[in-house]
Amino acid sequence: MTLFAISDLHILGSDDPLYQSLVVLIRDRATSGDKLVLVGDIFDLFVGDKPVFIRRYQNFLEAVADASVRGVEVHYIEGNHDFFLKQVFSKMPRVRVHSHEVSLELDGQRFFFVHGDTVDRKDYGYRVLRFFLRSWMIRLFVSLAPGILIDRIGKMSSYQSKKRKRMVSSDMPLLRMEYLRKIFRSYAAEKLALGFDFVVMGHCHDLDEMFFMIDGRKAQYVNIGFPRLHGSFLSWSLGDEKIHREKLP
Repeated sequence: MTLFAISDLHILGSDDPLYQSLVVLIRDRATSGDKLVLVGDIFDLFVGDKPVFIRRYQNFLEAVADASVRGVEVHYIEGNHDFFLKQVFSKMPRVRVHSHEVSLELDGQRFFFVHGDTVDRKDYGYRVLRFFLRSWMIRLFVSLAPGILIDRIGKMSSYQSKKRKRMVSSDMPLLRMEYLRKIFRSYAAEKLALGFDFVVMGHCHDLDEMFFMIDGRKAQYVNIGFPRLHGSFLSWSLGDEKIHREKLP
């Protein structure tokens, strides 16, 4: 049994090279009994079950459906670019969509996964925005609005967001990078102190990891990073003492 985890691909469309890498990973690596955790922001935009997104990412959806049929357990944690997805996967066995986090226990080891967009508790502007985007008003709008309109609005919002902030930690001002790394590690330490052996996060695009000694046991925090730059995903197999990074296919 192998556990795979990936996040923050921010796939831009079906012709994005990372899209094919994701499909190959799901089809060729995940076998019966394995676990696959998609830790948010897999796509730069995928909101609801609109046909425009279903058609665009049909190969991905078929790969996930096939994996679930052959015995792979899939967990999709919604990020800040991909949400309202439960209906998309509702008919796929062994696929679960989570709005915030998921915990798993494998061979006596406890894993905690969260996208990470709410880790910075002082980012009040984003927290208000996140609450609004997941409100019943937006859910109703998404259910009634044409998919093409949602796609257009989402692309415009994403473009403006990227103009305002850096995409990778190497482009961030040093103080901002240090601040985010500190609060992500602190959050991970809180979860590890609750008895988890591994904490996995994404969102901040920081290729970071750290080991902690907690009550005499060794525990690990890993941030997945930014696959578009770092080209990697995470894996863990029975008997492993740590989570490993592997190169994307």
